[in-house]
Amino acid sequence: MSTTNQPRVVIFDLDGTLYDKSGLACRLIFSSLVRGDLGLLRREQNARKKLRGISFNSEEQFYEAFFLEFPNPEKARRWYFERYMPLMVSILQRKYSLYSWVSEILKQLKDRQIRVAVFSDYGCVEDKLQAIGFDPRWADALFDAPALGGLKPCKESFAKLCEALNVKPEECLMVGDRHDTDGLGAESVGMSFSLYVRNCRPGINLDASHL
Repeated sequence: MSTTNQPRVVIFDLDGTLYDKSGLACRLIFSSLVRGDLGLLRREQNARKKLRGISFNSEEQFYEAFFLEFPNPEKARRWYFERYMPLMVSILQRKYSLYSWVSEILKQLKDRQIRVAVFSDYGCVEDKLQAIGFDPRWADALFDAPALGGLKPCKESFAKLCEALNVKPEECLMVGDRHDTDGLGAESVGMSFSLYVRNCRPGINLDASHL
């Protein structure tokens, strides 16, 4: 196969793609219930659904709109960054681990001189990666959707990601577990997409003609 058929960058979603996130939602609900934060958690989930795919141009504008979905935006901001995200990282560290196939595929990509990026819909990407046993140094770049100004499948966020990587969308392959977020976002800018099926090795065949 000619190397021109290979992607220059493979971009991995984080939650549900690099590790099996089964039970994570239930653990977050239970912990939030114990802490008295269940109402805030529900607001957070509803805010994500409402703002999904909308471009806010910047991280600041995204979070401003995001926290306006709560009755008390300042209280919600403190809860989110000081309690909720640290809770998620803590649960990941105690209960979850990287899929066994990840290190092998990363080595194959490195051998082919194909760059690796991680693109999450949440912040704290480096902390979450470390919690599941992924050394952030294994990736050439880490991205979170809020910092790019819009949750997946926001077209502008995917375009900004490509701009930051200095590549064209058609030179990238997005690997994710959800077509409605990872897939639609990738396809909106002309990026190839591979749907990850839980507990299976992802469909990244570096000898396939479509790469």
